[in-house]
Amino acid sequence: MTVGVLAISTSPILIRVAAMPALALAFWRCLIGAAVLAPFASRRQVGWLDRAELARLAASGVFLAVHFALWNASLGLTTVAAATTLVSCAPLFVGLGSVFLGEPPSGRAWAGIVLATAGAVVIGAGDAAGFGGGTDALWGDVLAFAGALAMAAYLLLGRVARQRLPVSTYAASVYGVAAAVLLPACLLTGASLGGYQATAWLALAGVVVGPQLLGHTVFNGLLASVSASVVAVVMLLEPVIATVLAWWLFGELPGPSLWAGAPMVLAGVWLATTGSRRM
Repeated sequence: MTVGVLAISTSPILIRVAAMPALALAFWRCLIGAAVLAPFASRRQVGWLDRAELARLAASGVFLAVHFALWNASLGLTTVAAATTLVSCAPLFVGLGSVFLGEPPSGRAWAGIVLATAGAVVIGAGDAAGFGGGTDALWGDVLAFAGALAMAAYLLLGRVARQRLPVSTYAASVYGVAAAVLLPACLLTGASLGGYQATAWLALAGVVVGPQLLGHTVFNGLLASVSASVVAVVMLLEPVIATVLAWWLFGELPGPSLWAGAPMVLAGVWLATTGSRRM
């Protein structure tokens, strides 16, 4: 979990540096991630899945594509802190969805989910207000929040699909599906897939190695033994770390809300992790 959360926390920074269109960046990170993991994946294991399981696997990839596209776009419209905190509202939706998986969060875990999410909102709301708001920031907030819904669906579907597949096969499959969904989206919207400077490609490589492979892939592996609610709440550490990095690298100085929200996030993560049942 530590490796995963540190890796995904670099994502908004690298995305800012890459400065690629949201859909193009999402496509490349999914395609390269799938290509790297493909040699370690087993086609035979995918062939063992029935139609319902294959549909869930495909749906997981579609929701991942939607998540990446929406969140990448939000980072171009609002602050790193606001985008990362709003997209981290996924635990609320995961908690609700986990009820249908037969593993509802305990009372203690629910308290952690609510507290951590409240802390994330405190950070994001305060940062957005200090940034000046405006129409662009508002749209960025909406896109990030929609990205949280897509992430919740991705985690819940992954929790089911990972029971039958090893992490390399599952991750390569969902990344491949996501890339297949994003390619026509890029072509239809005119998002350029090439012609970028070396800095952009290096930043993209960083996104693939860090957030994609060491981040999302690690969390995919955890889904086989840890409930989706715990994984989602631990990911709430991302806005705290990413906000500090944005402050250091981009001069996006966080206001008092960071110091008020960060302890809430950390306390919520602890409550949810220690209050949830491991499967």
